[in-house]
Amino acid sequence: MAVVTTPTHPITPPTFTPTTKMQAAAMSSMVAMPRASVRVQARRSTLMGKGVVGLAPVAKVTVTRKVATTAMAKSVIAPLNNDPFIGMLETPVTSSPLVAGLLSNLPAYRTGVSPVLRGVEVGLAHGFLLVGPFIKLGPLRDTASAEVAGCLSAAGLVGILALCLTIYGAVSFQNEEVLGQKTLTGREISKDALQSADGWANFTSGWLVGGLSGVAWGYICTQILPLYQ
Repeated sequence: MAVVTTPTHPITPPTFTPTTKMQAAAMSSMVAMPRASVRVQARRSTLMGKGVVGLAPVAKVTVTRKVATTAMAKSVIAPLNNDPFIGMLETPVTSSPLVAGLLSNLPAYRTGVSPVLRGVEVGLAHGFLLVGPFIKLGPLRDTASAEVAGCLSAAGLVGILALCLTIYGAVSFQNEEVLGQKTLTGREISKDALQSADGWANFTSGWLVGGLSGVAWGYICTQILPLYQ
């Protein structure tokens, strides 16, 4: 009986080159990567862009806050009446009812009062307030005539400011405006009497009388108030 023998070839182990080893390591790391990492990487690529690497998802929250803050600032601060050519901004301070009511009650904006009375009111307040600094901070503050010198200095300043008001009115109201103001329905808007040459002259006269009266009242207060002594 003949025995047939087949030649056996020795099994040679596979040889790994450096390139093969790097490919195998890359495939093993891809296989061993957990799902959470894959999801985070996908989120980063979709939210931050494919070219951005190593940014945390918190960066999205920061960008959202900046956008929200900018949008809030734009909604709070805007041009007056949405007209950028006016040169005035609407802010929570200038557009609040309290500030609007305060400004509307100032003598300069009360169009229903004559310019003379408005000038007298402004002059009384300023003349009375100018007396104190001149008395307490003037060069004769340590002498017996400090009150008289301070009141005379305040009266002189009131006269100088009245001269400045006269010069301003002569320069600003040289020509009378021919065109009037109307609303969209065609109703004419009455012009403020103060915004004219005669109105400003009356306001200046009222300022001078009111300012000197305020100075005189301040001097009387220094002589009759017991706490001032």
